[in-house]
Amino acid sequence: MTKLNPTGSALVYSTYLGGSGSDGGRDIALDAAGNAYMTGFTHSNDFPTTASAFQPVKTGLSISNGNAFVTKLNADGTALLYSTYLGGSETAPSPQMQPMNGDQGNGIAVDSAGNAYIAGTTCSSDFPTTLLAFQMVYQGSCDAFVAKVDPTGPGPASLVYSTFLGGSVVKRPMGSPWTQKITSTQRASLVLSTSQSHG
Repeated sequence: MTKLNPTGSALVYSTYLGGSGSDGGRDIALDAAGNAYMTGFTHSNDFPTTASAFQPVKTGLSISNGNAFVTKLNADGTALLYSTYLGGSETAPSPQMQPMNGDQGNGIAVDSAGNAYIAGTTCSSDFPTTLLAFQMVYQGSCDAFVAKVDPTGPGPASLVYSTFLGGSVVKRPMGSPWTQKITSTQRASLVLSTSQSHG
């Protein structure tokens, strides 16, 4: 994660964020205080998490299994304020139906209260969902997910809601990755957009 000054002429901070496996950031957002929120994917069993993490340990300890992550970094880049895995054991029915990085966060937005909203892709039937979620059951062939995280919440309470969002056909064809963006509005509603890029 890197922050430049307003003219782009100097680094304010720059830091690694990851563990001993393959990790990648997919999207970043800022709150009013300048704290940075990032989501992406991690294959690291030692990705940095905080004591208040919803999911402090990666689900599926094989290095080939990927989880999404949600991380909040303070404004001067010196400390993690919140960091958690978010994922399941990657139970897609066949390798052709899996995203290249397993479960992953692809878009993130922050509201005025500091809550983070994450959109992503999961191939895990045991991806964490919350009670009374819009879609609690995995439909197969990889689903989208939408989650809300409160970085000030203790442990399990930091996951405000999480839901699958998908049907029974492949939602992310191999070779044609989907890009998901999520936007928080002043009325606390969410706009989720999905586009397909052809390589």
